[in-house]
Amino acid sequence: MPVSDCFVSVVAPLFNDSVIVEDFVTDVIHVLRQNYANYELVLVDDGSDDDTVTKLNAVLGRYECIRVIRLSRRFGEEIAIFAGLDTVIGDFVVVMIPNWDPPSLIPDLVHTARAGSEVVFGVSSAPRADTFLIRIGAAIFDWYCRKVLKLNVPKSSTQFRVLSRQAVNAVITVKNVHRYLRILSADVGFARASLNYQPINRGGPSKRRGVWEAITLATDIIITASTHPLRFASWLGVLASSINLLYASYVVAIFFFKERVAEGWTTLSLQSALMFFFVFLIMIVISEYIGHILVETLNRPLYYVLEEKNSSVLVADEDRRNIVKESNEQELANPL
Repeated sequence: MPVSDCFVSVVAPLFNDSVIVEDFVTDVIHVLRQNYANYELVLVDDGSDDDTVTKLNAVLGRYECIRVIRLSRRFGEEIAIFAGLDTVIGDFVVVMIPNWDPPSLIPDLVHTARAGSEVVFGVSSAPRADTFLIRIGAAIFDWYCRKVLKLNVPKSSTQFRVLSRQAVNAVITVKNVHRYLRILSADVGFARASLNYQPINRGGPSKRRGVWEAITLATDIIITASTHPLRFASWLGVLASSINLLYASYVVAIFFFKERVAEGWTTLSLQSALMFFFVFLIMIVISEYIGHILVETLNRPLYYVLEEKNSSVLVADEDRRNIVKESNEQELANPL
């Protein structure tokens, strides 16, 4: 197979992946060596508290064109991915989750992207490895995103994807605290294509989301991507006001046309309960939006880099060297 001259970057977030990191790096470097003259593998450690860092130091001395970025604490998978995207310099950038995404498909993703698609995303052909409750909730959430919020996020799409240089430059301009690659990849509006694949399982630690974590993630995505809940709350307010107005008209009519009016404790209690329900529901939605506005206006850095290290560089084209030969010993903070 001829070696391509395009520059390919691979970004992979890590969290307590010491069991699988060496095998993952070996597989990725093998694929990159066989297919590309210029490449880099950017491993972002998202605050691991096991011996992942020790394993990373070992692979730095064993393979070329690897860069390790250690975040000061855990910021979450999405932020870790964007920490890698902020630094890559490849013509095409592959994002993959080490435990699930097969490195052997990197050439297929890049080939599809080079054929004219700025974003190529993976679609898992395997059922979700979650609890029944989360699978049902995920199906409802996917339907809500597509039909109501009009978010063009395909069902069963994963983080496994490749972005062109132009697409990467577009998504990293978004500096929101709550940002999600699956949504931004679709929102930038570039040509897209999909690739069906069968996820693998390297046997790493289980990272399935709990129910509360899944609900929190869904809430953040909905509020970040749309004002629909706020509009829904507005219409609830209009409905509640209309009901209250009709009830007031009914009370006035009874006063004028009925000689004797019995005290309606049940009706009054029902009305009060219903009105308070609407009021508090509206307050909840407004509070969520105000909370997100507060977080965004704080203008804090999205992440802090504790340390960045590089392996030696051995590339075919010296003019397109992707990283320096000397390792950067330590960086205390990233201003982005």
